[in-house]
Amino acid sequence: MSVIGVAGHVDHGKSALVMALTGIDPDRLVEEKTRSMTIDLGFAWLTLPSGREISVVDVPGHEAFIRNMLAGVGGLDAALLVVAADEGVMPQTVEHLAILDLLRVSVGVVALNKADLVEPDWLELAREEVAETLATTTLAGSPIITCSAVTGQGLPELLAALDAALERAPTRRDIGRPRLPVDRVFTISGFGVVATGSLQDGALEVGQEVEILPSGHRARIRGLQTHRKKVERGEPGARLAVNLAGVEKSDLARGDTLGLPGRLKVTTALDARLEWLTSAPRNLEHNTQLDLFLGAAETPARVILLESDELEPGESGWAQLRLARPIVAARGDRFILRSPSPSLTLGGGMIVEPVARRHRRKEPAVLARLETLARGDPAEVTLAALGGVEPGGRRASGKWAARLAGWSAEELAGVTGLPAEDIADALAELAASERARRVGDLWYAAPVWERLRVTSEAALAEYHRRYPLRAGMPREEWRARLGLMPREAPEVAAALAVEGALVEESSAERGASGQGTARVRLPGHRAEPTPEQAGAVKAMLARFRAAPFTPPDWAEVEGALGAELTQALLARGDLVKMSDTILLDREAYREAARRVLEYLRAHGAITVAEARDLLGATRKYTLALFERLDERHITARRGDDRVAGRDADAAWMRLEAGDLP
Repeated sequence: MSVIGVAGHVDHGKSALVMALTGIDPDRLVEEKTRSMTIDLGFAWLTLPSGREISVVDVPGHEAFIRNMLAGVGGLDAALLVVAADEGVMPQTVEHLAILDLLRVSVGVVALNKADLVEPDWLELAREEVAETLATTTLAGSPIITCSAVTGQGLPELLAALDAALERAPTRRDIGRPRLPVDRVFTISGFGVVATGSLQDGALEVGQEVEILPSGHRARIRGLQTHRKKVERGEPGARLAVNLAGVEKSDLARGDTLGLPGRLKVTTALDARLEWLTSAPRNLEHNTQLDLFLGAAETPARVILLESDELEPGESGWAQLRLARPIVAARGDRFILRSPSPSLTLGGGMIVEPVARRHRRKEPAVLARLETLARGDPAEVTLAALGGVEPGGRRASGKWAARLAGWSAEELAGVTGLPAEDIADALAELAASERARRVGDLWYAAPVWERLRVTSEAALAEYHRRYPLRAGMPREEWRARLGLMPREAPEVAAALAVEGALVEESSAERGASGQGTARVRLPGHRAEPTPEQAGAVKAMLARFRAAPFTPPDWAEVEGALGAELTQALLARGDLVKMSDTILLDREAYREAARRVLEYLRAHGAITVAEARDLLGATRKYTLALFERLDERHITARRGDDRVAGRDADAAWMRLEAGDLP
């Protein structure tokens, strides 16, 4: 299904021509019928001679209603430009044509209407004027059909020309991310709220939950209609009326966007290639505020020029548009810029980054990345999103370059706007050329992976320098320093281990879950004390073994060995933490746990006093032992007694295996 927009100067007969072609009066407002002038968007439909169904959007021609006109020209497949033969090209003809040109509507037909009111010679002059006006636009060379909405002259030829033109229109894409820019909201008694628009980028189905952006309201699709016919599924390119359940009319407005929950993002900053019209009466200066029109949305926007201080009429350049209100946008969307006063179309362009971060102006790396995104080659766009290096060795910048984390194929489809199959092909191409690599389910640009490896090695080297007696850095600390997501850290560590960039291992000390604490280190790192430190450690461990269940407390150990050497003994497993003040030798702890569990197997419960006598320890050390055993669910407190905890059997199995419980 295709959508054509009917544009042209006021009183050139657009609405009359639509009615003559379709049998539907697009003027639905009482004021429009009273004044015989289109004020707001009108809608109709027809079937062309080939059997192709098309939707028709009739836009206002008066300059006072240009805002309404702009709400209806987003997402067009073709344009029907109407020029009255008796008046020729007029100011709104030129402005509408400039808007269509900025939106890159390249498929169209011109209806030279009211041919019944002029002589043949005048008609030929009007035709030549129209052709000359089109010559510098995207509609250059479009067929010009002489017709009359009143007499019916030329209408069959006009329909045939539209049929032929739409054969050249690009096929609507379906990337599985439907969005419906809302251009009209109303209610129907007994049905509720209805929103209409031209569906893009995916399909919608009856029963689906949808999200209304930017508000975030959720609703359910109660029904769908195209051309007043009920459908179960709306396809990309269709003019769609969506009956919504769960929202009020006040929850929606023109300029909102309907989409599947979580699939679309709102934005207040757009990176774009901006074109300043040759007809613009002044230069565009950096930091100018204009009105942005995108799809059915409108918002004030401040124009931040990224590569120059101003644009002269006819020039183009990179810019960031900072919006006064959030909207939904996608890469490749076209937009219009107008001055609020006087009301005048001045420029427009194409979005290359719909959710943009602030950039430093005149930064070569920023401009290089935007150029890559604008070219649209799937592999290059995907690489830019991954934060890779641009052709010519220029490093990408912006939010993606700063991110060392990997991207899933689904995330890449979301940020680039490319279909899933294009992403798959692009990633295969990048992997084959070694410009990207896959780790688990995530992808990294080769330069990003190299930065990640270098950052990891530098972080570990610094850690070893500060803590030479520790076996390695806890993996969670390493993950946080690299800014990795929890789900990707294990895969990244494993891949770096295969490359020889680190060694991953579990320490003897177990966490509360009973699992070993994962640590990472550089391959050459060895936690070895100096001879002097080794002598002090030997002497201290001898004291622990001489009084296994009443050894020196933590403060005494730190006083003799220092905090770092004490931590090294804990990390190595020579000493085991019972509480914040009590430590035990590894074998003493194993023996204490074994005796307690044996006693529980024989008697079912044990008191602190019984455990104290069992170990020959003091109450302080016995309570510390139970603190650790309780924490690991090896024992559980029941009144003044301890009984076997839920993990007692597992602890016994670890003891039998020679491990620590």
